[in-house]
This record gives sequence, structure tokens and C-alpha cells, in this order.
Amino acid sequence: MSLPRLMASALLACLVLTACRASIAQTTPADQRERWETRPELQRPFDELGTKGTLVVLDTRAHRWIASDSVRAFEGFLPASTFKIPMSLIALETGAAVDETQPFKWDGTKRRIEDWNRDQTLGSAYKVSAVWVFQSLARQIGQPTVQQFVRDFRYGNAVAGPIGDRFWLDGNLRISAVGQIEFLRRVHDRALPLSDRTYDIARKVLLRDQGPGWRLYAKTGWADNAEPGLGWFVGWAEQDRDARPVYFALNMDMKDPAFSQKRVEIVQQVLRKMGAMGAIEER
Repeated sequence: MSLPRLMASALLACLVLTACRASIAQTTPADQRERWETRPELQRPFDELGTKGTLVVLDTRAHRWIASDSVRAFEGFLPASTFKIPMSLIALETGAAVDETQPFKWDGTKRRIEDWNRDQTLGSAYKVSAVWVFQSLARQIGQPTVQQFVRDFRYGNAVAGPIGDRFWLDGNLRISAVGQIEFLRRVHDRALPLSDRTYDIARKVLLRDQGPGWRLYAKTGWADNAEPGLGWFVGWAEQDRDARPVYFALNMDMKDPAFSQKRVEIVQQVLRKMGAMGAIEER
């Protein structure tokens, strides 16, 4: 082919590619493009407690992100027990747990939380946040496999180490409040490389509360190896009358044990004001 024809072909290819990109960019209607709002008034509960934190909400009904502290919203922290969400998915997908009723026999070791000191199922271990069950699952599945899933999930900085059964508690894994919501959205939308069976069972595990016309899928977390500790409450709310979820991720410095309940209460107040759900029962 002559040089002029090669140049003409290259120009045509460039024009076609540009047109395709422009077409793709225009596939999301302007009124559905998600915007970011910083809402300093939502920082008041943290200020009243004398601590630092952030609450990020993605309201897919209104196509908007809301953050009380937009800087901390993107700061990475240890996920602590919120990692039980991806770990439950990994356990179900690999067969390490058959379903939410998979039994785990207590080894007789007395641990600091009384609810952990008994036989568990995957469902009960998630609800009472029994660390030993999920450490056992991590060892059974193996660090290389868990690491691959964490990368597949694009979960935070995706560093499942250095110790294979502790990296979410005191290792190198980090995730931001925004990252939590982005991950939860992929879970809700079934956009991860998982089977439908895994998703179906996971919804049973992740369900925290429900009331007339609404359901809450969520998990708390508390990384207490630093001073102050770091607390989480992440999840999403769904309603029968509007299936579009409202996602949330709160993290805060845990300067007082009483903050454990405050994590949930702060989110509860915001979700109720937004009409996303009813009252949340603390557990």
C-alpha cells in the first residue's frame, strides 16, 4: 500500500475511534451523571463526640455522592471486620463454605467476646463478627487464592498480606470510605466474577436488619490495634417501593467504647432523614 493510502487509512481509523469514544461518553444521560456534594453539617455528630470521622453516602436514586469530610472520604484505612463481606463471598465461591448454614466448631479457646465462644455457622459468624471463623476460612482457602480474589474485586489497595489470616486486622490492606461503596456497588450489581449462587447466598449472610418495605445489608468493623482505634459501618439500604440502593460508609476514630453504638446511630439518622429506611436495631 502506498504512503498516501496508509495515511488516509490511519486518519479514517482515528476518526472512527474518536467518534466511538464520543458515542460511549454520551451514553449516560446528563441527568443521571453522579455529582459529588460536601455536606459539612453531617460532620456535626463527630464533632459532638470529640472525634474525627467521615460519612459518605451514594444515593443512586438522586445520582449523587454526599460526604461529611471529602478529604477523609478518600483516605485508606484497615478494613477490620468489614472485610468479612468479601471474605464471605470468597468462602462461598471457593466452596470453603457451602452456604450460610456451614458449621464451624468452636475450638474451646475463650475469646474476649462471649458470642464468639460457641459453635458458629457462616451466617452467625458474620452477625457476631467472630474473627476466628474468618481466620480459619482464610487459612483453608490459602493466601494466593484470597489475594487473587482481592485483586479481582479491586478491593482497596488489594494487598492481602503480609500474614494471610490477619492482613485485614493489622496488615497492609487499606480501603477508603469511597472504596467501600464502590466495592459494595459491584456486589449489589453482581459485577464481580462470582456465580449467581454465591450472590444469592451472600444476600442472606449480609442481611443485617429489615422492616416493612426495607432491608439493610451491612457490616461494622473495629481496628483496635492502633490508638485510637478505627471504627467502620458500611452497607446499603433497599426499599420495595424503590429498588435503587442507598450506599453508605462511615469510619471514625474510636476514642471511647461507647462509640460502638454511635457508628450505627449516625448512619441511622442520615438514612431516615433521606427516607431510605426505617429504624435500625443495634446489634
